Amino acid sequence: MRNSLLFIQVPSKLEWNIHKEAHDYATSLIQPAGPRPDTSLDSVQKAITKRSQESWTRLFQDANYRGHNFMSLKKTDGSSLQLTYINGGVWLSPVGGDLTIAVRLFRCILNHAPIGSYYERFNIDESLDCKCGFRRQTHDHILLLCTKLERKDNWRPFYLKDLINFLEKNPSVFTFRWPLAVG
Repeated sequence: MRNSLLFIQVPSKLEWNIHKEAHDYATSLIQPAGPRPDTSLDSVQKAITKRSQESWTRLFQDANYRGHNFMSLKKTDGSSLQLTYINGGVWLSPVGGDLTIAVRLFRCILNHAPIGSYYERFNIDESLDCKCGFRRQTHDHILLLCTKLERKDNWRPFYLKDLINFLEKNPSVFTFRWPLAVG
């Protein structure tokens, strides 16, 4: 005789009778934490994660650790943007869940984008020139000088909000679809 077990996923909000009974019963059970709750696997994992994040944040303040290609950003009040992991972090939450903008933003912040200076740094045989006539396509050239890109009049490239706006106005910047020679 063969036995089988069939699992059916039912969202709790549907309040399917037998499912609701099982759900209510399971959530009503209270399991004591034991004499040393700080040593539970969950507590230990949370503590390790917290220490790792604190250590990385502290190390990141050192310019030698951070590296010279990292773009320091500012908040709208002019203060430096500090790293955080809460609610998607300081760089991810302002893009509103738009993964395409987020990826391009990170490429820009890390100066790790498919542009002339990137190809030069990693010895990739590609054109370094920009179609606007600039001899070498760089991170700063794209953000500050390129005449082929659209910017607001009061453009402040080191402010997160303005950088996101720039990426929205120029949807192919910092993408692999972006022609090496802009235009």
